[in-house]
Amino acid sequence: MDWLWQDVRYGFRTLLKDRGSLSMAILALALGIGSTTAIFSVIDNVLLEPFPYRGGPRLTLIQIHDSSSTEPGGRPAFAQPEFLDYQEQNHIFDGSMGGTQDRALWTTTGPPESVDRGLVTGNTFEFLGINPLFGRYLTPADAKPGSAPVFVMSYKLWQKRFLGDPTIIGKNFTFDGKPTTLIGIMPKRFTLWGAEIWQAIQINHAETDPNAPWFLLLGHLKPGLTLKSAEPDVRIVAARLAKRYPKFYPKKFDVRLISLTDLVVGKFRETLYLILGAVGLLLLIACANVANLLLAKATAREKEFAIRSSLGAGRFRVIRQLLIESLLLAFSGAALGGVFAWGGLQALVAALPKSTFPDEAQISLNWRVLAATVAIAILTALLFGLAPALGSFTKNLSDPLKAGGRGNSGFRRGRLRNALIVVEVALSLILLTGAGLMMRSFFLERQADLGMNPQKLLTTQIWFNKGYKTADQQARFARELTSRLENLPGVASVTAAVDFPPFGGISTDFEAAGKTHSEKWKGRWHSASHSVVLWRFHRLHQDLRQSCNSDQGA
Repeated sequence: MDWLWQDVRYGFRTLLKDRGSLSMAILALALGIGSTTAIFSVIDNVLLEPFPYRGGPRLTLIQIHDSSSTEPGGRPAFAQPEFLDYQEQNHIFDGSMGGTQDRALWTTTGPPESVDRGLVTGNTFEFLGINPLFGRYLTPADAKPGSAPVFVMSYKLWQKRFLGDPTIIGKNFTFDGKPTTLIGIMPKRFTLWGAEIWQAIQINHAETDPNAPWFLLLGHLKPGLTLKSAEPDVRIVAARLAKRYPKFYPKKFDVRLISLTDLVVGKFRETLYLILGAVGLLLLIACANVANLLLAKATAREKEFAIRSSLGAGRFRVIRQLLIESLLLAFSGAALGGVFAWGGLQALVAALPKSTFPDEAQISLNWRVLAATVAIAILTALLFGLAPALGSFTKNLSDPLKAGGRGNSGFRRGRLRNALIVVEVALSLILLTGAGLMMRSFFLERQADLGMNPQKLLTTQIWFNKGYKTADQQARFARELTSRLENLPGVASVTAAVDFPPFGGISTDFEAAGKTHSEKWKGRWHSASHSVVLWRFHRLHQDLRQSCNSDQGA
């Protein structure tokens, strides 16, 4: 193995002679490998395999879309008897479950604390195929009337409040004044509905209370069905139920099926694919740049190859030396690229807003993609590092020696290098143009008029326990709280609202005096102190928006 060590040492010395080109080539490869691996790792974990649940890609929800509305999406939740009708009458799911979310007041230890609670049907955990980390999960028996109140806890809450103590299984905790037994701790990736605890609830066909919880219907699409092919069956069921529950359906509506991934990720999918295309171009530019550098370096060494061949070095000996040099360059770029990929992925995950990807998604480095990008980099280095040497063996060895390095060979005419430069410039222009458009869109979004000034604006949520049953009690609490907060140093003003605009609120049609229109104008109104109303308009002219803004606070 002495010959290998000798070639490696000589390769290092040769590469270090031109440190500028070496650094540029390694950095280009590292940036291409690192960025591509980081972005595809996010796509793989967020879009392709975001959920740890059984049949994750087939998890589907039903939406009732108002055909008169220009907004995307629709109503995904159903009243309890309506939910059971969809569950029983559809032919597209081989299994389904239901769930909703509320807040529960935890009063076991210390001051009262509200937690996000998931209310789910008893078959939820069996349906999703998730086993608990400790204890057991909820079953249909836990949802029956008269059963002992039990719950399971999320991994995050378990670690935050109990530091991972498994002995709390079987202990009682008080939620909304009712003692409830902890029966299980769920794995880290189980975060259904973003809840911290889950309880089983029975859905009643005879439920008529308008304030009763509405439930999302989540089903496993049968194998062989697509969202488009399954929609006609649900439309038949919806048309039948619209006659049975006319208050729940608009006059004109459509039924849409949406995968759980699309519901959570939404338009962020397009952003990820756009970024992937950009980093793919960056990888191609990096490979073209490295190829150009290697061609220039190897072409300049044709005289060296000729001298070594005239002194008795065989073709394999020269090729072996170039092979080792190319591998040293490629592996150096790959090693640095791996570091860039890991660091870039950590920075990307920290920078991404939490609501843009599922809570269940566990974003980690995709080693398959890293191996593929490294292979591309190595192939580029080998191909363009060896090409000039292979070409030089087809020529008369006296030509490079007579030329004295002035360069008159096919490679020295630079045809391949010129082609690579054209490709590199073209790809760079595409990438720069796309980056410029994205930056322009970003600044336009930053400057969008929100209808309010978010600077120095703080919000919080308050959940009432059973001591505040009536609206008068809750209103009195809100008045006293806002009065005290207004007297705190540094507080300019305080207001209370049922929900924070523009989220939530009650959908309504509205008319503006003196303004004609051919379609329904829809907005949302919020109950708030000081009569602050924030409308969210659809396709309104600027003069209408200004006239409505002038009425705010009236």
